[in-house]
Amino acid sequence: MRLKRLLASLVLVFCFASCLWAQNSTPIFPIGEVRPGLKGVGRTIFQGDKIEEFQVEILGVLKNALAPKRDVIVARLSGGPLEKTGVIAGMSGSQIYVDGRLVGAVALSFPFAKEALAGITPIEEMLEVVPEKPSTTAHRSPSDSFRIARASGESGDLGRLVPNEAASQTLAGLPQTPEPAGTSLASLLLPLRMGGFSTEAMDQFTPQLRRLGFEPMQGGVLSGSEQSATPSTTDLEPGSMISLLLVRGDLNLNVDCTVTYRQGNNLYACGHRVLSAGPAQFPFAPSRVIATVPSLASSFKLDAPGPVAGTIRQDRFSAIYGLVGGKTPPMIPIHLHVDSTLNRKTDYSFEMVQESFLSPLLLNLALTSALTATERAVGASTLELKGKIQLAGGQSVDLEDVLSGDIGTANMAAATVAMPLTFLMSSGFPDLQIQDIDLSIVSLNEKRTATIEQVWSTKSEVRPGDHLELTALLRLPWGETLTQKIPVDIPDSVTDKVLSVVVGGGSSINALEFRFTPLGATPRDLQQLVRALNRMRRNNRVYALVMAPQRSFVMQGDEYPSPPPSLLQTFLADPAVSSSVVFSGTSVVGDFETKPTPYTVQGQKMLILKVVGPGT
Repeated sequence: MRLKRLLASLVLVFCFASCLWAQNSTPIFPIGEVRPGLKGVGRTIFQGDKIEEFQVEILGVLKNALAPKRDVIVARLSGGPLEKTGVIAGMSGSQIYVDGRLVGAVALSFPFAKEALAGITPIEEMLEVVPEKPSTTAHRSPSDSFRIARASGESGDLGRLVPNEAASQTLAGLPQTPEPAGTSLASLLLPLRMGGFSTEAMDQFTPQLRRLGFEPMQGGVLSGSEQSATPSTTDLEPGSMISLLLVRGDLNLNVDCTVTYRQGNNLYACGHRVLSAGPAQFPFAPSRVIATVPSLASSFKLDAPGPVAGTIRQDRFSAIYGLVGGKTPPMIPIHLHVDSTLNRKTDYSFEMVQESFLSPLLLNLALTSALTATERAVGASTLELKGKIQLAGGQSVDLEDVLSGDIGTANMAAATVAMPLTFLMSSGFPDLQIQDIDLSIVSLNEKRTATIEQVWSTKSEVRPGDHLELTALLRLPWGETLTQKIPVDIPDSVTDKVLSVVVGGGSSINALEFRFTPLGATPRDLQQLVRALNRMRRNNRVYALVMAPQRSFVMQGDEYPSPPPSLLQTFLADPAVSSSVVFSGTSVVGDFETKPTPYTVQGQKMLILKVVGPGT
């Protein structure tokens, strides 16, 4: 009896090993052997979760077609619905076999072609995307996006983060794909399924999403009993559909493509990049195709994802690589409470991937969508924003502002939240991890702007160490006025004969200070960055900058206004030291602000103060 059990066990082990060996030993068809006229088959899903075959005729090989050493196999596809649809968005990764050997994956198409002509990424290039753990991101200096500035007498840890608003609202330097021409060979646009996103938000963000290689489409998740019909992880064989889950919850956003090759729990898909982000942490799920939709522009698969099945670990030029099973990658939970002008309170809960470029973009898109779904897009509108970006380790970035205008207020509010997240995630500090983001927004159908009309001071002549009070007269849209008092202290160290005082709203003062703050003032560590973010100027306050015509310098991320002449002479005399120091001709010797107001403050005014007494 024991011998029979032992033999039965050995047979099971042998069968399991044989199956595993067969799965892991798919023969490869080298690109060096590919010739025009070869016939083969491809595998993909056109409907449900059934993998079907289609026919392939090899037309030739384009050498160095996409980049150096990046060849493309051109083929004609036929069979199934392809005669009506052409090459389908979502087929990226569909594997191609010739004589039972794996050639590569469908990855490219000719836009507006009248027949199904496709570009195939050779499997050798896809398998170069080797599995590895995501590496620690090296700290990079985003000095073209912000400065950290401080006034004379403040410590470096009390600096304000001054954003370059033009840089923060663009995608400059980020991976972009140009709109394909009809005669060009272009990567198949990856279907970007968007569930719960408003049409207005989709229309607004579609152009830049397309430049990134995505095709935005309305979508959602399977509900109720249909959820149980989705494929399981064991069904993730070559030809299966997968969805990269970028946002999930009350809003859903996923990117779809096809599995090309699986070796054990190692999975290769798409046949081209998603973002070319390198090491990645994107959860993915098997997806069920509801229908294949023919289109004159670009046919696509309408599908819905199931539960998480694994993690995409690499996003490279020729393929994405993932691991089936294992721990789900960390996501960023988002909680949004909206007090609507419709006398309704709505709570949204969702989570999104942690990725330095995608996370701020997705947050901007999600908030814009949630607000435009209920609030007016055109007409007088005000949004009162409060919230917090909580970091692992106990630190947090506080969010508080008032956004008001006649158009695009929702976009302004979304950008106000996305901006500090951008600075956090682009900093590259290895100890950064977003724990959650909690937001509360109150919407009003009225314009709450206040324009600075006049500014005056209790003194026109001051001495070092003096205290004075500035008064700002603000004009409201309906003609009324209000005043804001700003207490100002003149530093004891002032030696100049005149001081200029600029009084304005947060945006105006930021734009001014960014122009003259020296380059290179970036944070030393995450703690300094968080403190600087918490001192970012808001739109709902009045600020006063006291400036002196003195040289200042920045060294190792800290600004030093009004340095002693002896120190300046030392730096200028030593080339080794002066080469790492950035100088400016204006020093901020005082930085003051009022308490929050219920208005968005606009405009700026300037005062000149004469300095009398000792030191002048």
